Amino acid sequence: MEKTRTDLALDLWTRLSKAHDKVRKEQMKQMAQEKLTAPQFNVLEVLARRGPIPLKRISEELMVTGANITCVVDNLEKEDLVVRVHSKEDRRVINAELTEKGKVKINGILPEYARQMAELTSVLSESEQRQLASLLEKLN
Repeated sequence: MEKTRTDLALDLWTRLSKAHDKVRKEQMKQMAQEKLTAPQFNVLEVLARRGPIPLKRISEELMVTGANITCVVDNLEKEDLVVRVHSKEDRRVINAELTEKGKVKINGILPEYARQMAELTSVLSESEQRQLASLLEKLN
């Protein structure tokens, strides 16, 4: 019996959810060893990639609430990994910025994190990985 469009969509969602859960569990395991939560790692990774940016942009990029980012950044500040800095252009805007300790921490984590992600995705050929990335971008 042929699947309907709705059946296909539900099947796709189930598969996407399981793949996401698998990757997230691996990330959480690694971050626990680093004494970080997944959201803390995500903020550090965004700051390492983008440099100092407003908290609002971080929340948009990670698709979480501003309140969530505030809490995560509070905890990262307590660990001296991140500092809040008022924007020079608009003092109402608060940027998050990696401290030297934060740069060392994230730069120490990223190589192993990248290796683990490469290992998880190695079941796909390079071409399949590019195709999947393109398809997922369409959904976004």
